[in-house]
Amino acid sequence: MDSASTTTQIAQTASDTAMAKFGVTAAVSGGTTSIVSGLTMNTVGIIFGMAIGLAGLLIQWYYTHRKVRVETRLQLERNEREAEAHRLLREKHAHEAAEHAARMSLY
Repeated sequence: MDSASTTTQIAQTASDTAMAKFGVTAAVSGGTTSIVSGLTMNTVGIIFGMAIGLAGLLIQWYYTHRKVRVETRLQLERNEREAEAHRLLREKHAHEAAEHAARMSLY
């Protein structure tokens, strides 16, 4: 993975995290607005609060889902690199064992 791709991934992850936090804030403020408006019986405030709460919930879900997808992809890539390293190590050990057997047959 090149440095430009890594930098882009880091920036995207930071953006996703910030938007997920914004979604939480919007959901909480929408719920609070809804409760406060409900206590004063202002119907417009209740509808507005419910809309903000729903928007916040949707934003939070979207960016959390996106963050999980990125983390899953990164974990799969990490697992593939580790499997490749393990395969190369096994090949190295097999080669060394074959060399050792060949040297021992000379004696």
